[in-house]
Amino acid sequence: MDTQSMVTSKMGVQKIGKTVSDELPKVKDVNLNIRDKLNDILFYEKHNLVNYQIAINEMINDDLRALLLSNHSKIQNTHTTYFSELFNLGEYQADIATPPQVSDIFDVFNGYKTQLPIKQ
Repeated sequence: MDTQSMVTSKMGVQKIGKTVSDELPKVKDVNLNIRDKLNDILFYEKHNLVNYQIAINEMINDDLRALLLSNHSKIQNTHTTYFSELFNLGEYQADIATPPQVSDIFDVFNGYKTQLPIKQ
């Protein structure tokens, strides 16, 4: 996924992303298209990741936990593959964060460490 590629929205805003591919339909109709299929798979993989994480958190047996961690990693890779494909087709775009915005959000999440029960 090339996160350095930029597009300009209809309103003139620069975004991280790609132009919507000609492979994707311009108008949604009743037919199942590639966007629908990829989004369905991505949705399914997101739910798998959440469910696997819960199982990993609550697994008592170390061998089973290791197996679940391995499966979770494979599902994460599958999720990333489909997300990247949708990004490359122009389905996903993101606003460009300025360095101060990145710094601010880093500080917020870094501050959460003080709330953890075990000190880092």
